[in-house]
Formats: sequence, C-alpha cells, structure tokens
Amino acid sequence: MTAYIIKRLFISIPVLFGILLVTFVLARLIPGDPCKAMLGEKATVEVCEKFDKRFGLDKPISTQFFLYSKRVIVGDFGNSIRFSRPVTQILVERFPVTIELALGGLV
Repeated sequence: MTAYIIKRLFISIPVLFGILLVTFVLARLIPGDPCKAMLGEKATVEVCEKFDKRFGLDKPISTQFFLYSKRVIVGDFGNSIRFSRPVTQILVERFPVTIELALGGLV
C-alpha cells in the first residue's frame, strides 16, 4: 500500500506541473496590455513601466514562470484585483461555505 501511495505521489508531480504551465500560459494569452486593462486607457507609458516592473512583466517569460511557480507552491497568490486583499485571506474566509456546498452535493 505504501508503494502505491508513493507511486501516485510521483505521478501527480507532472500533472501539477502541467496545471501550473497551462494556467500561466492562459493568463499570458489574454489579448491586450495588462496595464491598460487594469488602469484604464488613460494610463501613461511611465505608469505602465512601473506596473510592469511591480508585477515582473518586464522580465523574460522563463523568469516570470519560475516566480509564478514559486509563489503558487508556497501559497502566495498575491492580492485580489477586485477586493484589494490577499487572495489567500479570501479563500480562507470562503472555505467553510465551499465545504458545506460540496458535502451537500454528495448527499
């Protein structure tokens, strides 16, 4: 049984890597400039340069993926654009309701 569990854990590593890669690529394939999308069309070039530097968008794509993976692995999902609070805090607040709905769906 222990060998089976270890085998399944090793199999899950490429799956988790694939999920990380797909979510990263999908976020980068969204058309348009992230700065203009978040700050509006009136954002100046200087503001967009600061925005890109703050969020690491000025770095090579491989570095961006490494930083993204590192943050996800340690549980740092950043701040919510909509709520201006840490995403982890929002997830913790909503977790009990999610469990309640999931258990209700099993019945």
